Amino acid sequence: MGKGRPFFASKAMLFAFFCRLFVSCVDFFYFCRLIETDLVQYLMCQREKIEVMRKIARHLMTALLIMVAAPFVKAQVHVGDILCEGNVVVSPSSFAVSGHTPIGVVFHVDGSRQHGWAVGLKDLGKYQWGPNSVDTPLRNRMNKLQAKNDLDGYNNTKTILEGGYDIPFPAFDFLDFENGWYLPALGQLKYLYANLDKVNESLSAVDGTPFSTEEDWEFWSSTEYSICNAWSMDSSGKFYHKDESYNGNKDDRKIIRGVRNF
Repeated sequence: MGKGRPFFASKAMLFAFFCRLFVSCVDFFYFCRLIETDLVQYLMCQREKIEVMRKIARHLMTALLIMVAAPFVKAQVHVGDILCEGNVVVSPSSFAVSGHTPIGVVFHVDGSRQHGWAVGLKDLGKYQWGPNSVDTPLRNRMNKLQAKNDLDGYNNTKTILEGGYDIPFPAFDFLDFENGWYLPALGQLKYLYANLDKVNESLSAVDGTPFSTEEDWEFWSSTEYSICNAWSMDSSGKFYHKDESYNGNKDDRKIIRGVRNF
């Protein structure tokens, strides 16, 4: 038998083989890069589409919530409206079908017609304003006009609670200040009394406790008269401290009911 033919007949054939192999590798490399690029672009495109769909879903959900809540949430707030959890305000006529939980009744609305003050649904009990002969940082308002111009029960309450006293101030301590409830200033009680009829009607509608129009009562305000006295409001809408016909000693027990901003 003759000798077998070599696998590569010549160096030229070997060179040509490696050239074709190199070209094939280059083509395969570019093919893989093309696939990789297309895949990355495809995935990026899909991710962008997912983000767009998420945004659309969020907008649709917001629009749906607005449509559902629109019949119950008031564009403008009025005295006698019901303040509910989440600072949602509904009218007395819509409350029963609104599905909201009441926490107060609006007794004053500011110029924006969106914000104001609401009074709590029930009295918290009778407590002393605080100890006699304890000098607080609150401004002493010995003039009734000055006292009735005090509208900042929130900061009055904050000042007392953050005073670092070793002795209790019951009229302030029993308020849920962390959730926005505070002892109203005398000027705020003035607005409350002026709208008592509407407030009582709404309190009755949500199983709250209306302010009695037959029995005598006195409510503490957070407005201080002097080191020993503070201002209060009675069932006739009059305002008293120690030097007037009703005793306003800080250690007297009078009703407290919280109010809050919204």
